[in-house]
Amino acid sequence: MIKFFTSMVVSGSLLGAAVPALAEAPTGICGSKPDMVDIMLRMAEDGVERIYSDNKLFVMRDSRDESSWVISLPNTTAHPAAACRTKANDVVLLCAAGEKPCASFKEQAIARLEKV
Repeated sequence: MIKFFTSMVVSGSLLGAAVPALAEAPTGICGSKPDMVDIMLRMAEDGVERIYSDNKLFVMRDSRDESSWVISLPNTTAHPAAACRTKANDVVLLCAAGEKPCASFKEQAIARLEKV
């Protein structure tokens, strides 16, 4: 996991990935600050494992609070974006790419979470 996180930092995926303040931005996302850097740091912590990845996104599960995460990859129109599903099946989205790409990402994230 550390190797993956290091490659994300080296590739520049985390540089400048902070989401600008938006009126509709969540105040938190599954216990994390609504900031991609904080979310990616959480993904590198013990208790978080990758359970799926493809060329558009990856899915992580945090065994500490049983949340599931979908994170977009840099080659997608919604990047940077993250969706988190809580144990109660609530989904919170963090995306600043615009209405259409964010709606598409949320749709894909929910579909992927249903499959894993």
